[in-house]
Amino acid sequence: MSHDYQLISDIEQFYYREARLLDERCFQQWLAIVDQSIEYSMPARHIPHPDPKAQDTEAYLSVERELDRADGGKGSPLRQDGYLQTFVRTFRPYKSTAWAESPAPRTRRSITNVELESVNDDEYHVRSNFFMYYSHEGKDNHTYSGGRKDVLKKVEGEFKLFKREVIIDWDIITVPSLALIF
Repeated sequence: MSHDYQLISDIEQFYYREARLLDERCFQQWLAIVDQSIEYSMPARHIPHPDPKAQDTEAYLSVERELDRADGGKGSPLRQDGYLQTFVRTFRPYKSTAWAESPAPRTRRSITNVELESVNDDEYHVRSNFFMYYSHEGKDNHTYSGGRKDVLKKVEGEFKLFKREVIIDWDIITVPSLALIF
C-alpha cells in the first residue's frame, strides 16, 4: 500500500481527538463521531490448545486463535454492542442513579502504533494500540492495554467510527469494569 502521509496524519488526529473526548467525559461529542450502524465488540481471550498441524508456522502462535467471537468463536465475547447499547453506555454517567459513576472515574488514554492496513473505497481499516489509566475514588488504580481493529468511513468530509474490535491483553480479567470505551 502506498503511503499517503496526510491521510495517516488525519487518521491519527481522529484517534487523538477521540481519546481526548473520552478522557474529558465528553461522551455526547464522542457519540457524534460514531455511526449509527456501529459494531463494537470485545472478544474474550483464552489459552488455546496447541495445534500440531500449525507447528513451525506463525499460525501456531497466532493471537487470532486466542479470541472468542460471536461469529464462530468458542465462547461468548466480553462485549458485543450495537448503537443502542453504545448510546446507553455513553449516557449512563449523566444519570443521578449511576452510583458506580459518581464521582466519575478519571481516565487517560494513550493511542499508539496507528497503522492504516487498507483502504477499500471509502472504508479505512485501521489498527491501533491503547493504554488506559483508570482511577476511581477510594479504589485501586488500574491500567488497561490492548489493541483495536477499526473500520472508519468518511461521512461529509469527517471520519466516523463504523466498527471496533477491542482486543484486551489479558485472559483473566482483574479490573473493575469493561464497560469503558476503548
